[in-house]
Amino acid sequence: MTTLGYSTGLLLALLALVVLVAIPIKVGAHLADARRNGIFWCALAAVVGVLAGHLTARLFGGYIGGSLAAFLGFIIAIRYLLGTTVAGALGLTIIALGVSLLGIWVLAHFWFTAAGPSDVWVI
Repeated sequence: MTTLGYSTGLLLALLALVVLVAIPIKVGAHLADARRNGIFWCALAAVVGVLAGHLTARLFGGYIGGSLAAFLGFIIAIRYLLGTTVAGALGLTIIALGVSLLGIWVLAHFWFTAAGPSDVWVI
């Protein structure tokens, strides 16, 4: 029989990831009238968007610049994964960026900082 240890720091980091990434994309998806705007789809869109941004920056970064290529790759991934138009995906990305910055500001304002490993839950 094995024991699985879950670090509370890891669980808090995952919660912060959902708060800072998936929820802002969900808010943007709702405002952009996306076909798929569930929290799972939004979290998946964030992961796939980052991977697509990295890939397009590698492929087209020499032609149009790495940052612009990554931004376009993220928008295209959001467009196809959440089912919006290109303009909707652009608006969704801008809204998600604003909500993420607001979330980071709120966390920093209330002194919620990342900490090292803490106690472990054993199941």
